[in-house]
Amino acid sequence: MVKRAIILSILIIVVIATIYLTFFYYPKCNDRACWDYKLRECSRASYLNEPVDVSWKYTILGKTTIDNVEKCEVHVLAVDIKRGLKKTEILKGKDMVCYLPLGVVATPENNPNICTGKLKEEMQSLIIQKLHEYIVQNLGEISNEIAQIEGVGNVNAGEIVVNSSA
Repeated sequence: MVKRAIILSILIIVVIATIYLTFFYYPKCNDRACWDYKLRECSRASYLNEPVDVSWKYTILGKTTIDNVEKCEVHVLAVDIKRGLKKTEILKGKDMVCYLPLGVVATPENNPNICTGKLKEEMQSLIIQKLHEYIVQNLGEISNEIAQIEGVGNVNAGEIVVNSSA
């Protein structure tokens, strides 16, 4: 009876360890070279990238198929905003999932078009706000440049009147 309990306990431990290693464990990369290798192979791993402004945590979830094309699924989390505009602090704690082409080593957050999630939405919102601010601040210059385009007549108070004789 004791032997049976020991064997059953060992079997349960092995099953739990197997499940953990298969579904929950991600080897940790401590340097960029390790991360690049794992990303190229699309092999499960995690990496904390800490450039000057934002700390990013990447986790390779594995290969997946989207529209009959195999991709490498990478989870991206904005861990900490170290410096930058106050508005960028909204990104902290947000995440997204990116689908990189297999064999490609790239920084996922640099191409939000291949990503989905709250982090992508917030990044796009910040970009739109920044573009809006730029346009408002430079409206006079933009109007003058538009006026110089062939076929465009007058630019008054943000209105563009097109010459019909062009």
